[in-house]
Amino acid sequence: MNLTTYPNASGFLAAATARLMQDEAKNNLILGVAGQVRDGRSYGDDPPTFLTVDVDGEIVAAAIRTPPYPLILHCEEDHRKVIDVLADHLLTTDPRLPGVNGEAGIATAFAELWTRRACTRAEIAMRLRVYCLREVERPVGVPGRMRLALEEDVDLLAEWMAGFHAEAVPGDPPSDPREVVLRFMASGTLVVWDHDRPVSLAGSSRGSENGATLSAVYTPPEQRGNGYASACVAALSQRLLDEGNAFCTLYADLANPTSNKIYQRVGFCPVADCAMYTFTAPGSGTD
Repeated sequence: MNLTTYPNASGFLAAATARLMQDEAKNNLILGVAGQVRDGRSYGDDPPTFLTVDVDGEIVAAAIRTPPYPLILHCEEDHRKVIDVLADHLLTTDPRLPGVNGEAGIATAFAELWTRRACTRAEIAMRLRVYCLREVERPVGVPGRMRLALEEDVDLLAEWMAGFHAEAVPGDPPSDPREVVLRFMASGTLVVWDHDRPVSLAGSSRGSENGATLSAVYTPPEQRGNGYASACVAALSQRLLDEGNAFCTLYADLANPTSNKIYQRVGFCPVADCAMYTFTAPGSGTD
């Protein structure tokens, strides 16, 4: 087994893309984030980490981290032993690793190993399902239309973006929701479902070679139950397919059965289950 580190996202992608593209939809997160870093996106003040592990010259594991966010880990199921190599390296280079995100079995195996090696605690933060859509099933009878977000919408959508993060990732609130909205509008696609006024939100700011990823799907509580989110997600997915993407992906929290049903109704099919763990830092005083 050989572990290789890369000084930048371009080097990592040159080495790992072929392997990760064997299941592009499932690996949309690691491919998409690495692609954004390559293209100039900065996630924090500290430099990102890019790693691969190969066996007999064949890459079987890949990992990236964009501090302050957790490790994003890919590992072939029949090569779980390479997790030991990754953990040994990170114990030296990143001993206060805040967590791991990856396919459920692999992420759990890494979290269990890390707790033993780092003498810390792992807690499940979220269980997620990756979905993939190749053909849209449009909901019928939902009043309104999809349109691009406009400058005049920014203040309202910033409130909604804060609401989305509070519900979807409560431990990771954006420092400036307005900046998040403006970034979506500048470098991705941000749309609203408009029924006399904006009533639902969806966006896409990350993708891979053949796919686009949906995120920031949010309907304010007073507008829920009207089908607006389904219509908005379906319309945005169709727009992304029409722009030349072969498929769309998204992540859904398995603790939210409503959102999972919504996505499946418009054509999203399950691809893989993932898990996100957070680690209690050594010396934090947590029992």
